Amino acid sequence: MSPLNMYINDGFLPMVDGSLVYHRGFGDRATRTTDANPALKMSPHVFTAAGAVKASRHYPLNAPLPPFGRPQPLREDPQFERQFLPRRAHWASYFPERTLIAETGSTVSILLHNNLSQPHELRFHGARAAAAAGGPRADVSSGIVNPGQRKEVKFLAPAPGTYLFSDPGNEPVERTLGLYGALVVIDPRHAWRLSPGGAEFERQWLWLCHDVEPNWARIASKGQAVNPIATPAVPRYFTLNGYSGFQALALTTDEVFNEHREEDTLPSGFPRETDVRNFSASPQPGAVRTGQLMRMVNAGIADHQLHYHGNHVWTVRANGIDFPRTGGRVSPVGDVILQQWEDTVQLQPLETKEAMLPVRRPPEVIDEVWDARTEDWKYPMHCHAEPSQTAAGGLYPGGLMSDWVLAAKPIPEPGLPETVEDEAHHTFRSQVDFASDQPHEGSPETEFRLRPNVSVEMDFFSRELDFPDGSEHEIWSFENDKSGRQLPGPVVRVTEGQIFHATIKPSKKVHTIHWHGLEPDPRNDGVGHTSFEVTGHYTYQWRPDAAETGNPNRGAAGTYFYHCHVNTPLHVQMGMFGAVIVDPAANPAKPAAPGTRRHSFEGPLYDIATETLIAPYSIDPRWHEMNHAEGLSGEDAGLNRFQPRHFFLLGGVIPARPRGDRVWAISAMKANVVTGKKVPTLVRMVNVDYFPTRTRFLDAAGRPVAIAELVGHDGRPFWNTPNPAGPAVPPSSAGKPLLTSIIKSGAAEKFDFLLRPPSAGKYTIAIDFQHWITGQVLATRTVTVTAA
Repeated sequence: MSPLNMYINDGFLPMVDGSLVYHRGFGDRATRTTDANPALKMSPHVFTAAGAVKASRHYPLNAPLPPFGRPQPLREDPQFERQFLPRRAHWASYFPERTLIAETGSTVSILLHNNLSQPHELRFHGARAAAAAGGPRADVSSGIVNPGQRKEVKFLAPAPGTYLFSDPGNEPVERTLGLYGALVVIDPRHAWRLSPGGAEFERQWLWLCHDVEPNWARIASKGQAVNPIATPAVPRYFTLNGYSGFQALALTTDEVFNEHREEDTLPSGFPRETDVRNFSASPQPGAVRTGQLMRMVNAGIADHQLHYHGNHVWTVRANGIDFPRTGGRVSPVGDVILQQWEDTVQLQPLETKEAMLPVRRPPEVIDEVWDARTEDWKYPMHCHAEPSQTAAGGLYPGGLMSDWVLAAKPIPEPGLPETVEDEAHHTFRSQVDFASDQPHEGSPETEFRLRPNVSVEMDFFSRELDFPDGSEHEIWSFENDKSGRQLPGPVVRVTEGQIFHATIKPSKKVHTIHWHGLEPDPRNDGVGHTSFEVTGHYTYQWRPDAAETGNPNRGAAGTYFYHCHVNTPLHVQMGMFGAVIVDPAANPAKPAAPGTRRHSFEGPLYDIATETLIAPYSIDPRWHEMNHAEGLSGEDAGLNRFQPRHFFLLGGVIPARPRGDRVWAISAMKANVVTGKKVPTLVRMVNVDYFPTRTRFLDAAGRPVAIAELVGHDGRPFWNTPNPAGPAVPPSSAGKPLLTSIIKSGAAEKFDFLLRPPSAGKYTIAIDFQHWITGQVLATRTVTVTAA
């Protein structure tokens, strides 16, 4: 087999705002720096088990191509109205540039040509199995390739999975300059599974996250070495599969370009019934009830948080390690090692994760809206480390983002229409046009408005508020007639199965409310580019999904938060957010004693009187002097630079929240020692900051103590799912509680945990605010816990 030629080139690439930025990259051919079209992104290639190398954007090679990337269903589902049965092992998947695909049994052989004036290297991270079974995987490297030289790197395809490759030189500089890509290994005998015996999927998608640092690029373009310590990274562009903003969303005027993005970056499919206990259920011959596999890779330098609207994803693997279905644990650094629901997936630099997007009916949609649906529903996926949603210091939404589509009508056989969408979508000539042209509506009607069980009004306010450290900052947030003007906004509380209404009254400019982690129809999801921004008033309507015994696919009890989704980086930082709590309906089989409540329908009991909210939040004072639309017209507002100077833990005891105009903050709390009929204290933690946090639990001597039992994440309880047809149970019910002394959380993640101090006394919850690139601890804030 002849090796695949790969060339290390450099040149200038246009960013989403039209700026040219110097890049290096792995290309298909040799090009010069001055080339108008430098080869910096390899086209996808497949290494076959038969020894061939095929140039192909899709795999399996002989499988039918889904029109515009969207797999067409086999037929309507006879058991579930308005849903469909996906074809089993049928459709090919498209892959983006910078992808290599290797079949199990193949040999990956690459002849690396260094076309530049500096030494470089090609490294496949974790692509060689350890000598001892179960040990850590080793990297495969070309070694140093000097200028003008070439070298072959050759190795057997590793185990099925997703691998990052990069140039590790001057880590992380060369990777940041563009020398990165992904290797996807697939067993051709199980081409529609993550691995033999693993989750089966309809089709798969690969997302490569990356960050562009123009200052490093400027230095490198002059032939100078970048010192990442002396010149700290401040990324200015954030990409998904190499593109940002309106380009990543396929909204340009170049329809060929848009078509490629639809095929390889923007997930879409028809609604189907899925069951996370068994992604291979086959209701009929040739059909399957499964979702779509999302392969997520962080080739960048920032801690990213991939937030899915419309559906949670079921995460099954991280860094090549399959998550168990039962017997979960918390790692020494605070990661939960258990298959789980997530709406916000943390991806640290060099990290890979795989999750199943169920492509199901959004669970909070009311029946009347679902039954009337005739058009595609579009939902965003975006990073919730919000500076990544900008470009050139503004231009929201111009960063690392995607949409995914829940399709309405299959393509009629046998012909294909010009487009799979119901109507031609709006296209834009530039990111400035897109950022400054989000759809506005004055006071739109709520479709199929029902009588609510819970109704709240959310009015906008702005005012200076005093903070616990003595500082004063202008805050924008929400209030109602009972709350006062507080930060955070009012706590919203609703029970599974209830109709919920919230009427927003912006009072000036435009705002929305996005119900983060709750999943209604797009009109009630509160995102401008997929629905509208409100100028007058609008009543959002949804119904939290009701649980079923033993069914991990149903139920919405847990912790969420709401926030404005207009110029989101600025508006959330300004304070336009608050907590949402969904309580379970009463469980006749497991009644709760007076003064207690279950966390979820089958979950553990907790003490209502001591239920506590903790919300890490920090302030960059410069941002609090900006105006409503800062950066949207293309000016550099510096919204890619979040430099917090004040750090707080918002929240407190939920049933005893004080009234009046104030910042609601917490520094001390009480927790129950479980004895007799006394049940534990529940803490609901919502990371409303833009940087990751690390939460540590300490005893009176300052030693780590495992007193936190994790019971929920991102609005869903943790589950043990060992039986593909049997009931699921919470980990504690299976005798394997997720006890820990440490929790790792990224921006917008939510964790629910019970405090289980072994005895009366003082304990400490210490929350470290970490920089999203360096990991440096910027500040630590604590809550003193008095256990009694």
